[in-house]
Amino acid sequence: MHNFDFLGALSLIGAIAVAIILIFQRLRIPPVIGLIFTGIILGPSGIGVVYDKELISILAELGVVLLLFTIGLEFSLDDLKKLKRIVLVGGIVQILVTGLAISCLSYWFMFMIGRTITVSAAVFLGFAFSVSSTAISLKILSDRDELTLPHGRIALGILIFQDIAVVPLMIGIDLLNPQAALPFGMLFKKISLIILFSAGIFFSFRFLMPKLVRVIASLHAREVLVIGGLVICFGAAYLTSIAGLSLALGSFIAGMVIASTDESHQISASIDPFREAFTSIFFISVGLLLDVSVINLPLFVAIALVVLLVKGILVAGVSLFLGNSPRVSMMAGMALAQIGEFSFVLAETALKNHVIGHELFQSMLAIIVVTMIVTPAMISLAPKFADQVAPALGFIPLVSKENPSHGVRPPDSTIICAGEIHASIVGFGVNGQNVAAVLHATNISYSILEIDRETVKNMRKKGEPIYYGDCTDKKALLRAGVDHARAVVIGVSDAAAVRKSIAVIREINQKAYIIVRARTLDDVAALYKAGADVVVTEKFETSIQIFSLLLNHFTVAPELILEQQEIIRRECEKIFTGSVPVPAVK
Repeated sequence: MHNFDFLGALSLIGAIAVAIILIFQRLRIPPVIGLIFTGIILGPSGIGVVYDKELISILAELGVVLLLFTIGLEFSLDDLKKLKRIVLVGGIVQILVTGLAISCLSYWFMFMIGRTITVSAAVFLGFAFSVSSTAISLKILSDRDELTLPHGRIALGILIFQDIAVVPLMIGIDLLNPQAALPFGMLFKKISLIILFSAGIFFSFRFLMPKLVRVIASLHAREVLVIGGLVICFGAAYLTSIAGLSLALGSFIAGMVIASTDESHQISASIDPFREAFTSIFFISVGLLLDVSVINLPLFVAIALVVLLVKGILVAGVSLFLGNSPRVSMMAGMALAQIGEFSFVLAETALKNHVIGHELFQSMLAIIVVTMIVTPAMISLAPKFADQVAPALGFIPLVSKENPSHGVRPPDSTIICAGEIHASIVGFGVNGQNVAAVLHATNISYSILEIDRETVKNMRKKGEPIYYGDCTDKKALLRAGVDHARAVVIGVSDAAAVRKSIAVIREINQKAYIIVRARTLDDVAALYKAGADVVVTEKFETSIQIFSLLLNHFTVAPELILEQQEIIRRECEKIFTGSVPVPAVK
């Protein structure tokens, strides 16, 4: 008989998590904190009823892998190229500055409280604490739709470099080991093999994965899509782990490679349920790791708050150095102030290599968990806090105002930035093509979303900025840039799909000016109710065009013709938006 005791533990975890999240929702506390709190209650710091931590740890790591894969699907390689300055310059500076600063503070603090700590241990603490939580930061920023905002892109760029930096940090632990000396030749050979193997895997991803995704999608079987998506995700993570890189980084790279294909949103939708389940277990596992006495907890909380403050200020300083505004920099600093999940891995490796002792190891875990617990609240409060504090920082020479050259501007600004999408066309039939032609002729940038693959393929050859996807799919609309479009023109024939599309557009872009085509007058009221700003009815506009041509034939002044057009449209809009009551049919 097989041993299924772990099912009892998972069932208990799930039941307690649901109960706690229900209570926390009433108190308006983020679900992530509820999940971590569940782990604390069930772990050694609480009632201690969950013992199979190895299984929980494995499931948690799978959650991080899936999370990074789906986030990678939102960022193509072209997006990564735009982040290269943040990744290379910002990431390197952040790791070095934060690592050295916290190393010095750790050594000084231990000396002040009369504890001894080696220089190697202090250096390790500094660089282990310099890494932020990819899982928590990106999860919350993604849920808040802030990953595409300036502070979200800064956070993403620095986190990408931090994930890459885990490899040299792991090698660095070997150098800090007082009982082992790694020859320079062996060290150089180890690093060279990692670089060569990583490059080979990346280029194979780039060449093979898009083709594999198209084959999977062409089978038109949801089961194959789900299994294929999971195979690609976990297979990519496993291959990069062989190279010595982190599992999460491999899945993220695979996601970015696939993001350039039309099928990326289908892959993402198929594995979203798995991602949510496994990432929830990750957050619970954070609480399960905590094993400290209540007496020491106030000290660990105080140290964690100091780390959050120091790290947040340093990350904000790096962002300012890159030319971002004080407001954006402060929000980025608050998003990356916590200590990451890879610090757990670094701490376990350092313990095995005798760089730190067991007591310091447990202290590290407690401090890391505290910083993770407060992160959701910090990210939520960041916009308001930055709005209040940023204006007071004008006296700092490094601080500059919003600079259009960096692509940063206030949300309500009417300044047009280079390359920004200002209009989105949903549906590329005759009407959509005519609108695109006019926008192109008037030098207004635009994007197109179309569900017909052949149309997408042909129009891409002609240089049109067109994306494949369903108009009711949020991810497809986001890929087409609808979230930051000034106006959206919907030329789809399916009235039900149009209504649903309007609702999704309003969810991701409340300020968009939505113009919708309706075939009959019967659809107009429902489309206005769904959130459209203007509904253009084909038959109605035909009648306007007829009387306009007639008046023009009778040499009526153009100004008077335009006035009559506006009167007719305005009166029609009043009827269908409810300004004028429509008599009930008895």
